[in-house]
Amino acid sequence: MMADSDFQLSESQRAFLDTALTSGYSKWCNPVLEAVRRSHAVMRFRPRAEMLTPWGTLNGSVMNSLVELPSFVALVTELAEGELPVTSDIFIQHVRPMPGDADYVLEGRVLRRGRTMAWTDVVARVDGKEVSFARITKSIVAR
Repeated sequence: MMADSDFQLSESQRAFLDTALTSGYSKWCNPVLEAVRRSHAVMRFRPRAEMLTPWGTLNGSVMNSLVELPSFVALVTELAEGELPVTSDIFIQHVRPMPGDADYVLEGRVLRRGRTMAWTDVVARVDGKEVSFARITKSIVAR
């Protein structure tokens, strides 16, 4: 994982991130965190066979859930200890067919962070071409 030399995750941010990326659904999807800096995250993902439709494309529902990961990682960089981001609203648009045998790059960024709310966006790309866009609203609650 790459980080800007002037940016460091706090101990609580790193622990929160490690737990989130190595448990449950995240573990099953096996995304790779490639870069993280304040308000920004880049992840790589390659679909598993069971994530594909019968005709060999990535199931849209899988992408619908995967966009949550880079959104979450980007926002973790701005969380204080004890804060938890919870999705309040999500808008997703798939603009191209999503191939099953491809590497995906998912880039998340925080657009705005308030005291109790945050807004993020995520772009998913294959071979440099956008395949999906997401705009995610998070409520910030006590963990």
